Parts: sequence; C-alpha cells; structure tokens
Amino acid sequence: MDKTLAERAISGDRAAFAELFESVSQELYSVAFIYLRNEEDARDAVQETAYRCCRGIKKLRSAEYFRSWAVRTAINSSLDILRKRRKTVPLDDISLSDGASSPEEVAEAKELLGLIMDRLNEREKKTVLLRHLCGLSLEEIAKAEKMPLSTVKSTLYRAVEKLKKGDLS
Repeated sequence: MDKTLAERAISGDRAAFAELFESVSQELYSVAFIYLRNEEDARDAVQETAYRCCRGIKKLRSAEYFRSWAVRTAINSSLDILRKRRKTVPLDDISLSDGASSPEEVAEAKELLGLIMDRLNEREKKTVLLRHLCGLSLEEIAKAEKMPLSTVKSTLYRAVEKLKKGDLS
C-alpha cells in the first residue's frame, strides 16, 4: 500500500481514496465472503465498507493503518449484515479451487473452513482472519482491534489449540 496515497486520502483527496480502496477491495471481499458465504451479501458488505471508510477516513490517525482499519470495517459490516438478516448460507457456494485442487480437496477445505468459521467465537474468528487471511502481524492486529498484544497472542493461541485438539465446541 502506498503511504503517500493514504495520506492524500486522509487529507480529503477523493481520487486517492478511490484508488486506495480499490487496492484492498479484493481482500475486503474475501473477508466479507468468509463471514457471509454469499456473493451478493459480500458485495453489499464491501459497498457498506467503502461508504463507512469514505465517511471516516479523516479520523484515521496514521496512514499506515489504512489496510487493517478497512479490514476491521469490513468485518463489522459483515457482522451487521448477519445480525440484520439472521440467516445461514450453505457452504456449497464457496469456491476455494484455483484449478489445481481436486474436487475432494476442495470439499475437504470447505468443510474445514466451515468448522473454523462456525465454531470459533467472534474474537477468535476475527483474530485468525486478520492473522492468516490478511497476513497482519500480531502488533498490527493489536492496534487495529485496540487490544493489548498479550490478548491478541492468547486469543490466537486458544483458537489454534481448539483447532489442533478438534475441540470446536
């Protein structure tokens, strides 16, 4: 991400914001899709995220945190949609295949993804997504979520331990 572009967006440059948002939009869609499991809902979440980010960009304290802030906004938009609609979407619509995986591997990955996303609590789910899908460091997650670093570490550790033990209750 271009820090200068983010600084211009924070200072009110709409074209810079549009370019900056476009650079993270696919990642935001992926995050929203993991939560919502529906293409239309995920697009709605990204659109809502764009609106919220555009309105709130001037409040962003540091340009370097735009990406993690936008991801957190996408997660919150997705959760809002889930709360409003209170529906579940089957995993059948999820496509994890890049053309190289067999149908059995894709089915197994869908099943595992469903277990992870449905069974972890919201804090664990958010932490795992930010760490492994978005590739944020533990420090970046702590700043983005306004939590102590030790809380992020313990949350991630608990989530990973749950998954290792198969304790998804």
